[in-house]
Amino acid sequence: MARPEQISRYLPVTFPNGIKVRRFGKHCPHCHAMVGAESMLGSAHLLQDRLYLHAEATCRHCHTHFPIACVITPDKHVHRVLLPAWLFRLWLKLATRHQPQPVLHDEWEETDNTPAHKGVIVEDSSQVTLSDDILGRFQDLPINAWVEYQGQRFVFERAMPPSGQWPLSESQLLLAGWLIYQQEKDPLDQASAS
Repeated sequence: MARPEQISRYLPVTFPNGIKVRRFGKHCPHCHAMVGAESMLGSAHLLQDRLYLHAEATCRHCHTHFPIACVITPDKHVHRVLLPAWLFRLWLKLATRHQPQPVLHDEWEETDNTPAHKGVIVEDSSQVTLSDDILGRFQDLPINAWVEYQGQRFVFERAMPPSGQWPLSESQLLLAGWLIYQQEKDPLDQASAS
């Protein structure tokens, strides 16, 4: 079982059906403030099409510590685990002992032999149509939920790592040197694939 990490470092998680869990939060039992995944220390594992979370959360408002033990299904429903915390932790440790360690999304490595970029690189945001839905900010740039370039829609995927080295796939767009967007699948292509 992986050592405890911020739960936000495990996100986003993509289920086999293509649904993504990008954020996770829970209300503090003491002051009822929303506690986000960045304030939870534990582990997250995708097993048998379900995401299992076990963590210790700390409320930033009242500093209350409380346990998180839940299962998230592919339809994004969160179910509380009724097992005692120690038993759930033991079960999770046994269930994941032969699994590869989860990928932590902000651990990027610098390499000298980074493959050349294959995707679209757009330096100026005036060349694309930007969505009105803003997900947040990165390097003082607004993160739009999607952009359109030459008639194709791209959905926000991730930010470029601090090293500035990340190989783009053919279906990705790099905007303003920092924001990576993934080409949105055509619904007709998805229907024919199933």
